[in-house]
Amino acid sequence: MGRLADKVAVVFGGARGIGLATVKEFLAEGATVYASDIREPAEKLDHENYSHSIVDATDENDVDTFVQDVLTRAGRIDVLFNNVGIHLGKPLAETTLDEFNTIFALNVRAAFLGTRAVLPGMIERKSGSIITTSSNGGVMGRPGDPVYNATKHALVGLTKSIAVAHAHQGIRANTVNPGAIDTDMLRGTLASPEEFEAKQHALVASTPAARIGEAWEVAKAVVFLASDESRFINGVLLPIDGAKAAGAMPNNRYSLDFDLGVK
Repeated sequence: MGRLADKVAVVFGGARGIGLATVKEFLAEGATVYASDIREPAEKLDHENYSHSIVDATDENDVDTFVQDVLTRAGRIDVLFNNVGIHLGKPLAETTLDEFNTIFALNVRAAFLGTRAVLPGMIERKSGSIITTSSNGGVMGRPGDPVYNATKHALVGLTKSIAVAHAHQGIRANTVNPGAIDTDMLRGTLASPEEFEAKQHALVASTPAARIGEAWEVAKAVVFLASDESRFINGVLLPIDGAKAAGAMPNNRYSLDFDLGVK
């Protein structure tokens, strides 16, 4: 029996990267998974307990219709994984109002709508686990992407408040806070695969673990937070970033020619 046997899980942002990796782990652990994204999945998954729907997670009607359909088909939702988001690596002074509105809609409104849609059913059943993808930028300040970081801090605040408000009703809310993870989103911020390879030196120069993470490493943590193994863990933010959010390194480690070691 898997750790999520007989659980019904909803995933927003399940088509690529961390979302798709988590869908796979959920299925491997026995969950029935209703995934959604604004696009088709990057990889076709042939599994009797899996379905994928095209949903705009920033649209109230889309989200409510999708969640209601899951409830009609499955009868309940045990796990919600909010994983919708985009990056914006721009200084504050160069960020337009449209960019500000867009990133808050995708990174914060989507999590609000998904959580609001599943919460009444979880309250009624007095059970549920809500996991939201924040970032280590939701734990600390970063100079290169301040508005993005603001959205990720907002998700941490939303999650902690949900935990405090509904813990007595058997509902848990936690965030995973990844650092640099090898996903389409990370690679999409760069012009070419060659630029990504070069960028690794800058990324590991500020990461104590001296490497970039993998999507499955985040997915494994999401499974733990979704499972009953973590049933007394509530309102936490979990950095998955090779200790980057833990503090500063010795000065000689911030070097672009540092040996990458494990890739």
